[in-house]
Amino acid sequence: MCEYFGMSAPTRDFVHMWEWFALHCHNYSPLYERLSIAVAGDPELLGWVQSAPPSAHLPPALLAAVHYLLLDDSDDPLAAIYSGRSAADPAPLFLQLCRDRQEEVMALLSTRHIQTNDCGRSALIGPGLTWLASQLSEPMALTDVGASAGLNLLCDRYRIDYGAAGATGPSDSPVQITCRVAGGNPPIAPALPPLRSRIGIDRSPIDLGHPDDARWLLACVWPDTGRLERTAASIHLAQEDPPQVIAGDANDALPRVLGDLPIGVAAVIVTTWAFAYFSLEDRQRFVELLEAESQTRTIAWLSAEGVGTVAAFADQPVPDRDAGADLLGAAVFEGGAARWELLGIVHEHGGWVDWRGPA
Repeated sequence: MCEYFGMSAPTRDFVHMWEWFALHCHNYSPLYERLSIAVAGDPELLGWVQSAPPSAHLPPALLAAVHYLLLDDSDDPLAAIYSGRSAADPAPLFLQLCRDRQEEVMALLSTRHIQTNDCGRSALIGPGLTWLASQLSEPMALTDVGASAGLNLLCDRYRIDYGAAGATGPSDSPVQITCRVAGGNPPIAPALPPLRSRIGIDRSPIDLGHPDDARWLLACVWPDTGRLERTAASIHLAQEDPPQVIAGDANDALPRVLGDLPIGVAAVIVTTWAFAYFSLEDRQRFVELLEAESQTRTIAWLSAEGVGTVAAFADQPVPDRDAGADLLGAAVFEGGAARWELLGIVHEHGGWVDWRGPA
């Protein structure tokens, strides 16, 4: 890919990261694969990114910044490629836009954080909640940790089509999600279990009442993966009836959130690709917190995370089927003890599920 001669060690590390990301996008986002290869070969641009805050160093940050600008400039030739109206090579246009609008790009990298609040993840949450309902004797209250704008708190209001395996949710929902069943028999119900309450926790919640915040959330969606329209629809739905998302650290906020739940309700805590951002110490503290809280009520944890993130599933093998193959698991805590169940191998944006748990 890129020649490393004369590069500093930090720049080489950035090149390796962008090359890895290009491989990650292969067979899923040809657009971002092409752009990642181009960025990896542009040391000047990588130098600019290196000068941004560390939170902006990951490739999706720069890609989202450019997408954000294009969402407000549909006449840009690169926007035509993003929308599928042009088959031109996006790489030179992308690199030129970064140079022409460097000040705007760097301002976004300095002030915005990656937010992957993908409503498609509800396609994975749904079977998980349905399976948990068969394990719990109490009604469920949903808490989404790392909720961002809280789009997945509305999971029961989306129509999720699993093909021959069935469909979940109202057929007339403005949010239509398709999820391929790659294996197994996931428990697909016509409707998700009733939720007594729903609340999100996030360190930096997205306020969809602010147009720029809503636009940034949409900018974080990879434009050529078929997810843009459904995300826009879910944003609109959430703007009409905003889910409650409180600002705070999960381990600090959870005791208060759980303490406010009525007696006789099982707390179902969901993390979807959020637990990976916890430090190792905070991960341990999180599990210990759930164990302690389960002395007074049943606690369930539904996790969709990368391989090795949740310690209980660290030894689970994952077939190399596609980019983004991760683990869906559940834990039920009662009386300070937990029972763990691997539920499936899943795609990070809800594209497919290979069910491994009981039906």
